[in-house]
Amino acid sequence: TSGSTGRSKGAYSDHRGVVHGTMSYVIQSLMALTYMQGKGEAPSLQPTALVSVPLFHVTGEVPVFLQSFALGRKLVLMKKWDAGEALRLIEAEKVTYFTGVPLMSYEMATHPDREKYDTSTCTSFAAGGAPRPIDHVEKIHKAFPGGFPLLGYGLTETNAIGCGNFNENYLAKPTSTGKASRPLVDMAILDEAGNKLPDGEVGEVWMRHGGIMKGYWNMPEETAKAMPGDGWLRSGDIAYMVDGYLYIHDRVKDMIISGGENVYPAEIENALMSHDGIADLAVIGVPDEKWGEVGKALVVPVPDSGVTADEILAYARERLAGFKIPRSVDFVEAIPRNPSGKILKRELREPYWEGHDRRVG
Repeated sequence: TSGSTGRSKGAYSDHRGVVHGTMSYVIQSLMALTYMQGKGEAPSLQPTALVSVPLFHVTGEVPVFLQSFALGRKLVLMKKWDAGEALRLIEAEKVTYFTGVPLMSYEMATHPDREKYDTSTCTSFAAGGAPRPIDHVEKIHKAFPGGFPLLGYGLTETNAIGCGNFNENYLAKPTSTGKASRPLVDMAILDEAGNKLPDGEVGEVWMRHGGIMKGYWNMPEETAKAMPGDGWLRSGDIAYMVDGYLYIHDRVKDMIISGGENVYPAEIENALMSHDGIADLAVIGVPDEKWGEVGKALVVPVPDSGVTADEILAYARERLAGFKIPRSVDFVEAIPRNPSGKILKRELREPYWEGHDRRVG
């Protein structure tokens, strides 16, 4: 697993589970091809994917690497992520499909050299691992008018299977990770007692399908917590569902409980990322004598933007309820991420919680 909220665990699957995950993505690709053929827009180029994520991560392994054998898709390997080099490779190798963490597509869309390269062959700019800010969805589509942003939701524990939101549907619902992948995924939102919640109510995402892992390696207690029975997996993600569309709030371990209110850092991050002076950021909970913990924004400023902490907090007040507004802003040089691009929230929290007892993570 990614280890972004805690210590990494070894999630092991059998052959059936991995093949199930691979063929689930093949079915989705076939669906997309059939849809494009119906519109008279079927691609004529050989499918070509730019591999910008590590192959030891489930995204690189299942939907990118293994699916490519079934599709006859060429793979173009990047040793290390660089947005400018990615743009060059898209032109040189006639890349048709790109996937990475959400920030990667955005970095290409806003790169100063973007217009120097012909990226018209790339019709899909996919992402996973976290929701995209709405502002990013619009900017990516504007920067690459011949392509569409896509978003997938899955876990290491599910062999990457979960939800998908594609093309025009994603533009219409940019805050959703889409519907459960057809025809093989059962998905529900449950409360802490295991009761199914109605549309619009926030709880934990549970999933069931043939690609679920067998367990965590040498961790029977953790396996029992995550897999309570009847084929279900507890995702650890907080979300709600409306008309079958899933809307992720945050990870359970990243949630801030401030004065009894649940605060979701991802919601705050999405609201703030549209600020022109912010290049990257992460929101974490830090200890507070009165409220237990409060939000803090760690911000990488755009060079020479002159953005201030007061300006960022004022921007937050215009967009968020009072209890969700971070209490402070720290400027940092970079946000630490793991090889798959996820923010290492646990690493960010540790200096602030030294000598304190936090409930999770």
